[in-house]
Parts: sequence; C-alpha cells; structure tokens
Amino acid sequence: MPSMSEHTDKPWLKPLALVSIAALALTACGDDDAADDAEPEAEVEADVELDTEVATLEEGVLQICSDVPYPPFEYYDTDGNVVGFDIDIATAISDALGLELEIIESSWDGIESGVALNAEDCDLAISGMTITEERSGNMLFSEPYLDDNLGLLATADSGISSTDDLDGVPVGVQAATTGHDYAEDELGLDVTQYEDSGLMLQGLDAGQVDAIVGNISIIGYQAGDDERFEFVEEIDTGEQLGIAAQLENQELIDAVNEVLAELDASGTMEEIEDSWFRSETPEEAEDEDEADEDDADED
Repeated sequence: MPSMSEHTDKPWLKPLALVSIAALALTACGDDDAADDAEPEAEVEADVELDTEVATLEEGVLQICSDVPYPPFEYYDTDGNVVGFDIDIATAISDALGLELEIIESSWDGIESGVALNAEDCDLAISGMTITEERSGNMLFSEPYLDDNLGLLATADSGISSTDDLDGVPVGVQAATTGHDYAEDELGLDVTQYEDSGLMLQGLDAGQVDAIVGNISIIGYQAGDDERFEFVEEIDTGEQLGIAAQLENQELIDAVNEVLAELDASGTMEEIEDSWFRSETPEEAEDEDEADEDDADED
C-alpha cells in the first residue's frame, strides 16, 4: 500500500487553519473540565462504508486516545470542539464502522508507550504518532497515513543557520518524541524537554530556548506565521505516521487499513490533507511570492 501523502511529500501547515502560539499556549493550560466536555468535529466528511463488524471496548462506540492539543492533528476550535487532521480520519473510520466516535484525552507518554492501549483506555490511538521499531513492539500499527520529517525552528535573531550551529544553544523538544531522540542521540544536544507541543512552542515564544526540533507538520507553519521565528532546516528522517491498536487486535487494524485504502482511492484522503496542509516549503512559498511580485511589477 503506498503512502497516503505522496502528493504532499513535505506537509507544511496552512497558517490560517491554525491557532497562534498564544492561543495554543492557552489551550495547553486550559480547564480540564471543559476539555472533558469537548466533542470531536470533522472538517471534511468522508463517505466510506465497510461491510464488517469489529468488537470495541464499549458497544456502539469507537474510543480514540489522542493527545490534545496537538495542532493541526487535534486541538480545540473556538467553540471548544476537538478538530484536526486526525479527527477527520478518526471520524471517517468510526462512520465507516457505524460507530459513535469518542475522543479520550491521554498523555503523550501514555500513547507513545502503548500504556493507554494496554490499559484499555481506548480502542485506537491516533495522535500524529510516528511508526518506530520500539513502538511497534508495544502496539499494532496501521499502514502509514502521512509522511513527515523533522525540522529546526529558531528565533529570527538567533544566528542559527543549520543544526551545526546548535552547540551550546538552548534547544527545546517535546519529550518522548522522535525529535527528542534525534536531538539527543544524533545531534548530541542537552535539550530542554516539554510535555507537549503547545508548551514547547510557548517556550520558544518566551525565550526559554532559542530553537526547537520537532516534526515539520507541527512547527513548519510558524516560520511563515510569525516574523520572530525562522524555519532553518528540514531534517530528512523519512518518518511515517500510523494509527495504533493493541497487539492482539489485528481485526480492528485490518478494518482501519481498509478505511485508509478507501479514503486514498476515492481522493478523500487528499481532500483531508489539503484542508490541513499545503505542499510548499516556506522557501518555496517565499519564491512563489517573489515571482508573483515580479509579475505584478511587469504588469
């Protein structure tokens, strides 16, 4: 099965589809009671039906563990609903199976370690999670549904031009992520760890760190959204994101794979991706803007 994101090899976020750092920080520190009442809401509707039944923890309900907020994958809109790229896919899966979707807010540590699934907190985990060998030993992954890479984002006045300039520089990462592993193991950095992406971006905004290493699907938009920050470098790690279930739940993962294949074949996956991502890198977008300005001058 081919990757679900062949048409967006470098999935950069649409700035207008996302909240700002300030708003993100607010949701990261929001009221837990309000969060418990949040309902999932898909931006793109998918018309996929499966002639199959799967057993779930609660009859008639598909419970999804997700680390909220984690835009653009899952975060709160202004009405307090959970929306995002993952939410659209989760909705498509639940609808195809004829089940009600329920989002179970979980810590990232619980999701990426497989603890949430093994504790039967939910049927599936979908939270922008990279498929790795270590994680595959603790949970069963679907076929990949998005390609991703890591990236380096720095403050505009930092003077950082590549990962080679990070020695002695305060660098932030989200704990227990591939960005965290890469910064420590490959770059040999002494990093500042943040519990979630919202706090990591808030740390950059507050000057606690001069740069952050993370997935470009999370940090890429900030380069084009705020002149104080600059996207410095893409790090080609060839990451792929997957949906996870308990190791023994092959039946559910088979159903998930069938839905993903149908979304891909129908063009709906592309529609969902287009609603949350754009294909240009910040450099390509800048070149396009300059070209448009040149054309305007010639007119």
